[in-house]
Amino acid sequence: MINWHNPSSKVSRYFYVGEVTQNDKRRIPLVGSIQEKRIITLAIELDLIRVKWGNPIMVTSWYRPLAVNQEVGGAVNSQHLTGAAVDVYTTVGSGVTFEKFLDKEWGNRALGYGQLAGRGFTHLDLRIGRIRWNY
Repeated sequence: MINWHNPSSKVSRYFYVGEVTQNDKRRIPLVGSIQEKRIITLAIELDLIRVKWGNPIMVTSWYRPLAVNQEVGGAVNSQHLTGAAVDVYTTVGSGVTFEKFLDKEWGNRALGYGQLAGRGFTHLDLRIGRIRWNY
């Protein structure tokens, strides 16, 4: 069971509560909620990507409840609202190389090319379909 009040508690092999919540108590999902389930599913998928990439993946934004999403200027229908989206970057290699890697490895899921657009992050979410966009 995940201790959502402990930033050092693991959500998956490589990802922690503090990364999901950005150390903001407003971002703690309700235990047993669909948001919590999606966060865990996404974390497990990110673990697989992390292993294939062979280097750390850093999180800039993950779960954002409505008030937080509005505060940061997120899209009205953002997948971050549901816990099914994460913005990430790598500290090893170029962001564009990382996005090319993800384009193959993330496969049939949503991918936003933020690095390619100079935004400093790559958006990944669990929507099915080869959904791609530039920021």
